[in-house]
Amino acid sequence: MTQRRLLLGALGVLVVSLIFGSVYTTGALWADEETRNPGTIETGTIGLDAHGDGASSHTFPALQGTNIAVGNFTQAPLKIKNTGSTRIKFLLASAGPSITSSGSAVTVRLSGSVGGCPGSTGDLSGAFPATDTTGPHTAIAPTSPSSSDWKVLDVGAESTWCVQAQLKSVTGTQPAQYQINFDFSVGQLRPGQNP
Repeated sequence: MTQRRLLLGALGVLVVSLIFGSVYTTGALWADEETRNPGTIETGTIGLDAHGDGASSHTFPALQGTNIAVGNFTQAPLKIKNTGSTRIKFLLASAGPSITSSGSAVTVRLSGSVGGCPGSTGDLSGAFPATDTTGPHTAIAPTSPSSSDWKVLDVGAESTWCVQAQLKSVTGTQPAQYQINFDFSVGQLRPGQNP
């Protein structure tokens, strides 16, 4: 009997050792710690003003289509200003015609360049990709924009784009009347961060 008790006692000590050993090992995975230098959190406001509207959406009256013949184009400058308190990145997310004449449908090709308007025909480039649009919220920006798709504005800075609208087609009631709407995506940039 003593031999049996001794064997059971040794077995009990072994089981208890295995339990505590496994808890300690798992506990070590949960009990890790590390000290880091404190960071800086930047806060502020994000503000983008498209052509003095005070908003990140803009209806562009200079590009409205009234009595425009198919194939003709209009160009107009668009001033974009950072009205917030931090650096921003922005891009034209969607744009297109909002038709004001009932029974009409139009396709308008939009293109844009950074700077003044050249007055020449052909697609403009540099501000956003040339896109055929059929409605006020046609996607302009790529689904996953790259860093080169974003434009950067420092606090208080502004940029001028030349936006061109070319009427490609009209169906239904003619002449069609429309306005061009723009919606921008805006994001904050940390100091030293690039898009």
